[in-house]
Amino acid sequence: MVNEILVCLDGSSFAEAILPYARGIARSLKAKLALLRIIDREEEFSAARKYLQGFARRYDADAQVRMKETDAASAIVAELRQKAFALAAMTTHGHSGMLEALVGSVAFSVVRGAGRPLLLYRPPAHGLKADPDAEIKIASVVATLDGQEFSEKILPYAAEMAQALKARLELVQALPLAGPESRIPPELGRDVLETSYLYRQAQAITEKHGLKVDWDVLHGQPADAIIRYLEGRLDVLLAMTSHARLGLERAIFGSVARECVRRAKVPLLLYWPNQ
Repeated sequence: MVNEILVCLDGSSFAEAILPYARGIARSLKAKLALLRIIDREEEFSAARKYLQGFARRYDADAQVRMKETDAASAIVAELRQKAFALAAMTTHGHSGMLEALVGSVAFSVVRGAGRPLLLYRPPAHGLKADPDAEIKIASVVATLDGQEFSEKILPYAAEMAQALKARLELVQALPLAGPESRIPPELGRDVLETSYLYRQAQAITEKHGLKVDWDVLHGQPADAIIRYLEGRLDVLLAMTSHARLGLERAIFGSVARECVRRAKVPLLLYWPNQ
């Protein structure tokens, strides 16, 4: 069970855009809100602490300033290793170009190193003017599946989060309009096409967690279909796994998770099960 939301800030209004979601989730979970700032040099400590304490007083949160030894992502991962039940929350620019794929970003590296889901948000342009003192209550957790076991590893986290938030849990799967069979494991066969796959997953969650689960099969390219499904919904947490791989293939073709980070306009509970 999450007992702390660890919000990673860097002093920018862009990073602060995660605060309405983080505060709303923390309140719903009755979890502690902690604010983290990673600095490069000791002389930055005083200003960084003053900045965090301004928010900490307003939100009754802890303020933590840490000096990075190598890079910011490693410092955040190290902090998480000392907090077994903390959920890190941060914004990302979510660029899709080759440079990010080859070099990585702070958020991307934290996803790969955390060993647990990360709350990740790319605010739309108008989101930069949002009031950080606002709180957004999550009404639905939408977990995306693709018929494969890897994607299902998000389900325990999505179900636990929905239950703790008293939110609706929705399972969705996007089937491409052309040739969906080629993307579905042979052992599932027509089960997925006939929606029984999602039905079985929903039933299993209901039996294990006592949750009422909604489900829907979407059609079209996966990222586009998921984004259409979420359009206009701001009180949603999108939950999914990501392969979080580096390399030229990802730079050229992208991934469903990458596109959802860039375009969905809602926070993601993103998990890389490095197993």
